[in-house]
Parts: sequence; C-alpha cells; structure tokens
Amino acid sequence: MTRSIRTAAALAVVLASALGHAQPFTFIALGDTAYNGERDYPVYRALIAAINKANPAFSIHIGDIWGVGNCHDAHYAQIEGFFASYQQPVVYTPGDNEWTDCRSNVMGGYDPSERLAKLRNTFYTKPQSLGAHPMALVRESDVSPYKTFVENARWEHDRTLFFTVHVVGSHNNFRPQDRPALIEANERMQANVAWMRDSFRVAREGGYKAVVMAMHAQMLHGDDTEDGPFGAIIEELKLGSERFGGQVLLVHGDSHQFQVGRPLLVQRGEGEPSLYTNITRLEVYGAPEIGAVQVSVDPDTVGVFGFTPLLVPAGS
Repeated sequence: MTRSIRTAAALAVVLASALGHAQPFTFIALGDTAYNGERDYPVYRALIAAINKANPAFSIHIGDIWGVGNCHDAHYAQIEGFFASYQQPVVYTPGDNEWTDCRSNVMGGYDPSERLAKLRNTFYTKPQSLGAHPMALVRESDVSPYKTFVENARWEHDRTLFFTVHVVGSHNNFRPQDRPALIEANERMQANVAWMRDSFRVAREGGYKAVVMAMHAQMLHGDDTEDGPFGAIIEELKLGSERFGGQVLLVHGDSHQFQVGRPLLVQRGEGEPSLYTNITRLEVYGAPEIGAVQVSVDPDTVGVFGFTPLLVPAGS
C-alpha cells in the first residue's frame, strides 16, 4: 500500500469517527473453561493461541476459571499465568467456582469471603484489564460509593459501551440460612444494580450506539422473580434497555450451552407478551467443551452483533 493510499485510509477513519460512524470490530467471549485441570490445559492453551491469531480488539472471560478442585492460592496464580498469555486485553468477571463454591469440601472447604478477597487481590489490583497488553478500565470502586467492587468494570470501543457485573451461579450466593452469605449477596446486588443503572446512563448521555453487558450467571431459568437471586438484575436490564433504545447484548455462561437468542418478554396491557427485540443473549461454550465465540460488532447495522464459533480440535 502506498503512502498516499494509507493516508487516505487513515483520513477516512478519522472522518467517519467525526461523523459518528463507528468502525466494525470483533471481540472474543468465553468462559467455564478447563474444568479438568491438566487434562484440559493443552486444549485451553490451543484456544488461547487461536484467540491470539484472531487478533480481536479484546476478550471477555465470564468466569468459572476451573471446575471441581482445590481453591488454593497456587491455582489462582496458575490462572493468572493463562490470562497473561492472551496477547490482546482480556477482561475477566468472576464465576461461582472461584469463590462461592470454595466452601464445599470438594473445592477445599474455604471461607468464600476470604477467597473473594484473594480473587480481588490477584486479578483486580489495577484499573486495567488482564492480558499481555492491557487496556484501561473504569472501575465501579473508583467512581462510586461502592469501593469494594473492583471487579465491576466499564470501557468503550468504537461507539459501543461495555461493562461487567459480578453476578454468579449457585444462586448468586443467596443462602437464606447463611447470614454472612446473605449480607454479601445483598450488598453485591445493590452495587451491581447501581453499576448497571450508571452504565446505561453513560450509554444514553454519551450517544453510544450499542451496549454489551457481561456476567457469569445463567439467570433466565426460573430464578428471575423480583425477590429471587437475579430478579433485580433482570428488571434493571429491562429498564436500562428500554431507556437506552439501542441494541443490547447480554453475554454470560454458567449452564455450558452455546446459544444466541432473545430471552426476555415484556407485557404491555392485555394479550400475549412481546419480545424485547433490542436485547440479545449470548451464552458461551462451557465444559466439557472448551471453546469461544467471536463476536462481530458493526453499530451502523440494524442488528449490530454477529456470532462465529471459535473452536480447536479436542486433541490439541
């Protein structure tokens, strides 16, 4: 490519940005990875190599960084090493396997609150992503009264706003017979709802064309009543999406079934409910299948988002 052509191409990008036209890009979504430890690590390493080759703008890991096993310190350090091998930025939001479920004997019998503190002190020490070439993030802990929630993050890319909320499986740690767990879960619920509300506000006021919200839990299978462990999250997602008006993508994992669809209904008056047509759900692959999804984003199209599986051979 000659210098004049390169200059013209660069000028076109600048002009498009000035006119409000976003540039198409891709990101990777994955989670629920390498449940079988050393047996799965060759495939996981091959998947990371495939992600690096795909050269996305960034990746989002929606949690469950291991399966049944020990929640010991060395395991956190090992996973930290995996994240460092992603050449592009990778944003990680926790799953239940790495802290809430650590209370069980098969996971080591740890205090979940202590493991959550360990998680935060390992992966969330700076206002930036993980990966070999991290990017800056806005954290809820730095811009709100919720100073503990370093894991809730927000960033933008080409007129699309992204944010994570710490919502996990295992009923989101709502354990009615466990007072410390219930206190933690309620505090985190308040922080998550506040972060969602603020992020949708930023999207509206900033003129963003699309929003992506990432979390761990599959909350759309019966635990969605207003008083349930996910009810307030679902209601805030509906409210935020209505106010925003543009396309919204919810990325999650937890039940290990790759699927794309429109999962939420709205009831307006009498008759059959209708779909929230601006909310799309992507559930990523999960154990025993180790895979990722390449998400294409073109905010100047009607649907905005496209989805392509990214898989590697099981014998890798």
